[in-house]
Amino acid sequence: MPDMTKFNELMRKYVNEDYNTLVGLAKTSVNVLMPVCKQIDADNDGFLVLMSIVLAGVAADGVLTGKEKKFLQDVLGLSSDSVDKLISMYTGNMTELTDKIADAGNDDLKFAIVNLVASICACDETIKREEAAFIYKI
Repeated sequence: MPDMTKFNELMRKYVNEDYNTLVGLAKTSVNVLMPVCKQIDADNDGFLVLMSIVLAGVAADGVLTGKEKKFLQDVLGLSSDSVDKLISMYTGNMTELTDKIADAGNDDLKFAIVNLVASICACDETIKREEAAFIYKI
């Protein structure tokens, strides 16, 4: 577990990043995560596993803001309707799956998951306590 002071500083860095930088960070993490997601979920080309991680990040505070929705559209190249359909697929098991993938992975995989989730959470210019707790747990 990271030192809380360092963790809080890292979260502030995400919050202070501009929107386009966060989109770039998230896209980079998606590219790192996809090969692992494909290994876990070959039948769906890794998409469902990746969406589990994304949706666990979105659901960390229980609220989907308009900025978070637009962020997902920009990062994943999806329409507004497609994002709505994805959001409706969320189950609590996705959070558990995200934790298990992070626990089983190496440091690079954990960093990619933290980077993706923190970018999603920070895109609305704040990381709420519930979001920070989820990221810290990863």
